[in-house]
Amino acid sequence: MALPRRAANPDDDALSEIRSILGLSEHELADLFDVRRESVIGWRRNGIPETRRASVGRLLDLARVLYRDIRPERIPEIVRTHDDWLPHGTMLATIRRDGPEAVYAYLRRLFSYAD
Repeated sequence: MALPRRAANPDDDALSEIRSILGLSEHELADLFDVRRESVIGWRRNGIPETRRASVGRLLDLARVLYRDIRPERIPEIVRTHDDWLPHGTMLATIRRDGPEAVYAYLRRLFSYAD
């Protein structure tokens, strides 16, 4: 007889999706939220605190936009590449300091030059 499957954990799924799309280590994921890696492990186990839920949701939305609009295999490099248009040099540094909204502004500016 097979072991019962663990119930799906949407908080763990959201964190894993962000981490996978952006190509992050657990430590880098924690840095984006300005917490220790152990805190993120606790979020996976016990759920994301209400005070962090919106931040995780906004970052998940941004990760999905990047996944939809950019070749997925290039995303980890792109989020780490310096660009003078970003307030803090890279997408990851900008997210860490100013949140995903600053990256959305960058993307709008960048895509406004596209055909």
